[in-house]
Amino acid sequence: MAGRFHKNRIHRKNTVSPIRLVLIREMKLLRSHYPFLDCEITSDKLICIGKTKPSEQSIEYIFKIVYDGVTVPKVYIISPHVEYNDDIHMYPSENNLCLYHPIVDNFIWNFQKDHIYETILPWTLEWFVYYELYLITGKWEHPFVPHATSKSID
Repeated sequence: MAGRFHKNRIHRKNTVSPIRLVLIREMKLLRSHYPFLDCEITSDKLICIGKTKPSEQSIEYIFKIVYDGVTVPKVYIISPHVEYNDDIHMYPSENNLCLYHPIVDNFIWNFQKDHIYETILPWTLEWFVYYELYLITGKWEHPFVPHATSKSID
């Protein structure tokens, strides 16, 4: 009987939570498709740091993807500092990138079927291209779904 207790105790100790498995899977997929990313799982969150330079004339941007395995991944610009502006599709509360829309089909991220490497990361890299265009034209050139802005809240 003591042997059976010991065996069950070891089994429980080695069990990995379903959320942790999701984070491990996403990290492996990101690393295999985008080896330039530095990814790790810390405090039950997948955190990936990446760099992008949309064109030869661009500066280099450093960004961070944070994913908890439950809610939608969030992307933050680490460097250089980009000031929040309603026109460049960022969320004012956390200053993270606006990459998807929870209702419109073409702008949805679905944790049950999507992977970060084939949605969030390409959308992030594309966001920086459109940000560079915005710096030139003063207009957000990418298709988007209008949403409430801080200007309209006043």
